[in-house]
Amino acid sequence: MFGTAFYWDKGPRGESVRMVFWRSRSEKKVEAPGAVEAETPPPVVAEPAADASTNVVTLVTSRLVDRLADVAVGAGRGDSKDQKPPKDLPPRDVVAKEAVQIKPAEQTHFFGQKRAVAKIRTALGAGRGEHLMILGEPGTGRLELAEALGTEIERAPGADWIYVIDPFAPSRAKGFELPPGEGPRFRRDVRIAIDKARAAFSRYLKSEEHRISLDLLEEDMRYRSERAVEPIRRRAEAQNIAVVKSLDGYVLAPMHEGRVVRSDVFRALPEALKRNVEAKITVLEDELQSIVATLPDAEFEASEKHDALVRQAALRAVRPGLAAVRRAYADGLSIGAALDAIEDVFVAEAARHAGAEVFEPVVFIDSEDVHLSDPTVPSRVVIARQSSAKDLLGEISRDAHGLPVLLPGHLMRAGSGIVIVEAWRLAADPSAWLALSAAIRSKQVVPVGTPGVGIKVDPVPFAATVVLVSDAQSWSKLEGIEPGIGRHFPHIAKLADTVPISELSEEEFAKGAARIAADHGLRPINSAVAPLIYKDAVRRGGGRVSLAGIQLLHLLQEADAIAADRSVSQIRADDLNEALSRRADGDTP
Repeated sequence: MFGTAFYWDKGPRGESVRMVFWRSRSEKKVEAPGAVEAETPPPVVAEPAADASTNVVTLVTSRLVDRLADVAVGAGRGDSKDQKPPKDLPPRDVVAKEAVQIKPAEQTHFFGQKRAVAKIRTALGAGRGEHLMILGEPGTGRLELAEALGTEIERAPGADWIYVIDPFAPSRAKGFELPPGEGPRFRRDVRIAIDKARAAFSRYLKSEEHRISLDLLEEDMRYRSERAVEPIRRRAEAQNIAVVKSLDGYVLAPMHEGRVVRSDVFRALPEALKRNVEAKITVLEDELQSIVATLPDAEFEASEKHDALVRQAALRAVRPGLAAVRRAYADGLSIGAALDAIEDVFVAEAARHAGAEVFEPVVFIDSEDVHLSDPTVPSRVVIARQSSAKDLLGEISRDAHGLPVLLPGHLMRAGSGIVIVEAWRLAADPSAWLALSAAIRSKQVVPVGTPGVGIKVDPVPFAATVVLVSDAQSWSKLEGIEPGIGRHFPHIAKLADTVPISELSEEEFAKGAARIAADHGLRPINSAVAPLIYKDAVRRGGGRVSLAGIQLLHLLQEADAIAADRSVSQIRADDLNEALSRRADGDTP
């Protein structure tokens, strides 16, 4: 039988090598690979010895890191066989550990708040009108948690709305419901149709056809007037009295030989003759006044005919465009009613501005935010950064052209989604809370009118869910404004300030911290930082894990700034210790 013997020794560069002695050179090639694989944990490679006649084979490690390290040392310090690696290089396992980053949690601010997260999800998944209050102290991630969970909820999009000015009551705008997502396209299509109709109407007013129609109306009016006065004119002429048409009406004057007598000639006549003529004129004036009194009816009738002519021209101008819009949308009573109302407004405004050079019909109140609803987005989350009454409900104002415009508030922009409101903002403005409370009670949203714009609009159904983010103090102030407001919020989720160590491990806390760092654009966190931030959180929590995300964020931001000064790509343990030291010294908040 053949056997092998092993022993360890130092190589020419100081590395540990295993010496393998074979009894038979012929079997060396067969058994060497098997022996290496069986006896050596790391991968190795066989290199022939310097003397090809010996039966000794030297095996050295084949790890690429070691080979590269050896090449670097040899290139930098010469090829001396007695050269050793530099002592200041850290061990390879330490370098590998320092390169490990903490993997961020998949969701923001969810660590340590499992109970609250479950309640929030349940509340947001409930029916419309079941509003939610998230109660917790500042720094626990209330706002971020509400926003993140709100985006998870899938809801059917709410209806769009369009407001059309009532032509018979210009101070009122009637609301019409449109299919979800159709509002922007509908407004655009209607605006195009109205612009084309206005241009067609203006061309008609300048056309020869319209001029001839007006001439015919005037001729008809003159004919009817002359026909009514003709009997009196014949009788007056038989008595040498002339009936003269003037700008103000009709005038009776003495006549001689078919010509009106001048006033100086009439005054020179004998008194008896003058009294006789004056008596005849008086009788004829009474009869003429009775006839002229009927002429306004004829003028009114002629005016009606003129208005009818203009309305007919307006209908001819606007109907083709609106008919195309009607065909472009699915059958619906609301779409048809809205188009009928728009047609009525256009015709009424056309008749009113028929003599104007520029015709600018006020058809509907447009919205500056045309994307009130999007059927491709199941839920919209709106954070009320400004929380006045007009910010919440919306406002009826005027645009740069002086036309009414709707500035939608948070409740309208959210549609059927989520509106997140901070309680302290409402507590600072009681009128804002009262406006929100009234909308919640009535389940309707009525935009506020700007002073000087006397237009009232129909209410819009309140389809959004309100998420009130509050602390105990702000909630107490709101209860002072309106006692019993808790009935508006059947769902309450309380965020914990601290949790037991058994409920939040160091690993989970570190992943949450890494997510906070990633969300705020900070450097990745090295794994060596995990025990440091966890220990600091336990210290701040008095033996429990503090969930104050603001304090944790400030600590990470300070450590990130230190890492930036040191030109490193991660937040390391040294950086965090320096940040903790500065905080202990009072240099940072």
